[in-house]
Amino acid sequence: MRQDLSTYVDEELFLQVKQGNKEAFEEIFRRFWQELLDAAYRRVKERETAMELVQSLLVNLYLKRETIILHTSLRSYLHISLKNKVLNTVRAELVRNTYRQRMLKGGEPYQHDAASRLQLKELQQRIDESCASMPEKCREVFYLSRREHLSYQHIAEQLGISVNTVEKHMGKALKILRSRLKEYNFTLFWFLALLLLLVERFFKLF
Repeated sequence: MRQDLSTYVDEELFLQVKQGNKEAFEEIFRRFWQELLDAAYRRVKERETAMELVQSLLVNLYLKRETIILHTSLRSYLHISLKNKVLNTVRAELVRNTYRQRMLKGGEPYQHDAASRLQLKELQQRIDESCASMPEKCREVFYLSRREHLSYQHIAEQLGISVNTVEKHMGKALKILRSRLKEYNFTLFWFLALLLLLVERFFKLF
């Protein structure tokens, strides 16, 4: 006999999902499908792409249910996750378009030689070591900002701290990175970082 889950609040439903209750997941799917689809469509303007994003988001919610910890409402978590998925999709498309334009102009795709690959590997190792040396909360804020692409406001809500505290942690993290990586030439790196930042700011309009 099916449970009547219609009276459960979202977070109660998700607790049921974490325990493997598939009926609870179906209820979450029904509650949020159209809302998330509309939000995705406003951003990508393609219904098929929007449907793929929302399907992927909800499937991941179930697959990763045991490790997900909600620091905000389930609705907020889903919309933030959707925004990140959209940003990643746009970034991937920007890379593909840049590659196609280069090839149409007769350019050759860039190939790393052995020395370049070694330098990139060394750089990544230095970045990882720099992040590992950060205080725990500072490192957590940095990862949420640069890898999860969350805004300072969303990070503050997720960690239960003020936006001002988030800004202080980010300032400390960037200071550590600049100190440890000052010998590297980051002209291209910072150009790409700026491009991604502009894309992220564009989607804050939605």
